[in-house]
Amino acid sequence: MRLILASALAYLATPSLATTVNIPNVVSNSTVTAESTSVAGNLDAPKLTPATPDQSAYDWWYFDAVSTTDNASVVLVFFNSGPDGFAVPDATVLNVGIDGLYANGSAYSININTTSGAVIDYDDNYISGNWTGSGISFFGTNLTGTPVYQITLDAPEYGISGTVTMRSRAPSHYPCGPNEAGQTEQLVPHVFWANMLPDAATDVNLTVDGSPVSFADGAGYHDKNWGDAPFADSVSSWYWGHAHLGPYSIVWFDAIDSTGTEHHSGYVAKDGVFSGGCGDAAVVARPWGENSTYPPLVTTGIMQGLELTFDLGQAGEFVANVTTGSAVSTSDTYVRTIGTVVGGLVGSNETFEGAALFEEFKYRTS
Repeated sequence: MRLILASALAYLATPSLATTVNIPNVVSNSTVTAESTSVAGNLDAPKLTPATPDQSAYDWWYFDAVSTTDNASVVLVFFNSGPDGFAVPDATVLNVGIDGLYANGSAYSININTTSGAVIDYDDNYISGNWTGSGISFFGTNLTGTPVYQITLDAPEYGISGTVTMRSRAPSHYPCGPNEAGQTEQLVPHVFWANMLPDAATDVNLTVDGSPVSFADGAGYHDKNWGDAPFADSVSSWYWGHAHLGPYSIVWFDAIDSTGTEHHSGYVAKDGVFSGGCGDAAVVARPWGENSTYPPLVTTGIMQGLELTFDLGQAGEFVANVTTGSAVSTSDTYVRTIGTVVGGLVGSNETFEGAALFEEFKYRTS
């Protein structure tokens, strides 16, 4: 890890970056277009044109990591959102949301508004993002090989400092296929997705309000969502999550759009090879136990767990049972939680255990 990170830092010092995008901390008066089909070398780049969102658009960079031995976890989201696109209370257009759990299961939550804009530099193999004035930034290198990312936090006035370092252990992808040009990026109408790190060996070394959030070789993840219409108007409900169990990395989306149509994106990787897609059976996620109303309602409590079934085509069927653990973030319409997972290929007689982080959106009232 140290050698890989040293190489990444050396690359960071090189000045030959192909594209620099400056995003002001304002709402655009122009009509914004969202990228919907993948472009070579653009996996983690800004996805709105212009990059500044209008009232209803949004674009974010999401990172998380969970310990495999206790409750410690962290979620970091670099938001670039119009006020109706993806509403963050009391936030400016550009802000960074940070939440998670200490090892004992108690929660922390911080939101930092930028004092200026954001600067994103990227080329085919590199990206850096600095939300100016927040003290929070990220960079990623070797994006065409085995990507390495580091998030740096230096915001003492908000009680947080340290680093999160992530090394990929599963291939990047889009909702229906691999990281290559010409792939659809649509999850549901008006909501798009790219997954840079489906699974990453992650070292977290943070101090939050004077207490450590620290673990090595945790289960990490990085993706980005963007959209050209208000998120809450596009999605009725969804289950999303990721897990690392034994030799497997899994990611799931099972969403219902505003018309009641269900959409799927399933991913299972092992030894650098993945199976996945977005057909009706690519993955099916259903809640079990307490609060297992499906589709979930605003009044539905936190599900006891999720049963996941992935159709891997000729490779067979992969099943996983996720059990809800400590909640990281909750509201009437949202749940993010860590948990444990047990699963494996049907018929293989091998079962593996691991750590998961997953979420539920729910906007239905009846």
